[in-house]
Amino acid sequence: MAGVRRGVALYACLVMATCVWPKRAWLSPVKRRAVVAGWVATSLGETRPAAAGEGDGKRRNLDASELAKIVKNDLVQRQFLATADFTPDIYDESCTFTDEIDTYQKDKFIKGTKALFVGSESQVELLGDVDVLENGKKLQFRFQETLAFNFPVVHPKVSLSGTCTLTRGEDGLIVAYKEKWDQSVPEVLATTKF
Repeated sequence: MAGVRRGVALYACLVMATCVWPKRAWLSPVKRRAVVAGWVATSLGETRPAAAGEGDGKRRNLDASELAKIVKNDLVQRQFLATADFTPDIYDESCTFTDEIDTYQKDKFIKGTKALFVGSESQVELLGDVDVLENGKKLQFRFQETLAFNFPVVHPKVSLSGTCTLTRGEDGLIVAYKEKWDQSVPEVLATTKF
């Protein structure tokens, strides 16, 4: 309904621009329409579409070493493998998150991780440092973690270790996250403790 009202308002202003507004020699009917259409769009709260990436708060083209520091902080301080609390402005919105079980879109990874694990009872450790590879196109780190599942009443824990590789896109944002575990899924499940 709001779209119809906006359309009617715009149409009325365009009619006014061509028929009612005083005709000035220096302003052709086409220019009058353009001026009025711009005024209507502004008054209705419409603006030009933002260019791709413009004003979205993303931190593009960071130096790879600076990006590695942010990832390290997310891992060590925020425990993001168990909490999904990572710095969102270094990830592309279309980033995929892959582990040994499946591949997830960013929003599903966040929602699923927060629902599946109890962050306060899980522990993620960085083994070594966050390494910069392929002239900054990739970051990689080794991890060891104990994950507490968010089941009713009890929170069983599993342990695993592995390597995580983060791939950057052309604009420097992370476009792919991939975990490679040292253990198979059955081996991880065999570590379950209640």
